[in-house]
Amino acid sequence: MAVPKEVKVVPSSLIDALVKEAGKRLGEVTRAFYETVMPPVDVYEEGSQVVVVADLAGFPKDKVKVRLVGGDELVIEAERDLQTPANASIQQRPKRVRRSVKLPAKVKSEGSVAAYENGVLTVKLPIAESVEIKVS
Repeated sequence: MAVPKEVKVVPSSLIDALVKEAGKRLGEVTRAFYETVMPPVDVYEEGSQVVVVADLAGFPKDKVKVRLVGGDELVIEAERDLQTPANASIQQRPKRVRRSVKLPAKVKSEGSVAAYENGVLTVKLPIAESVEIKVS
């Protein structure tokens, strides 16, 4: 095996800088991913209403917004200020999230309620024209 005649040594400070920069870039991509897939949402029917539960831990209540679109779509948006030290890389804490949820039934806005407690948003929406039929 031939031994190279000249070997260049890369300074460790340059390698450290490259690794740090790669970590930042990966963090940006990871954060973008979490902003796209979050928040995790559960949707189910309970009696004559549709219930939507979203995990929004770390988002302040006054920055959480919920909209009903067309009677069958719920849009959840939230944002927060993240104070990041200059040398830190925060990868899995999105600054903002937006999630559009297709509802299993048409709902009405009248009588809808939303509560935000301990980082969990719960929205209850009455199903439009839902009538219970007595079976005899």
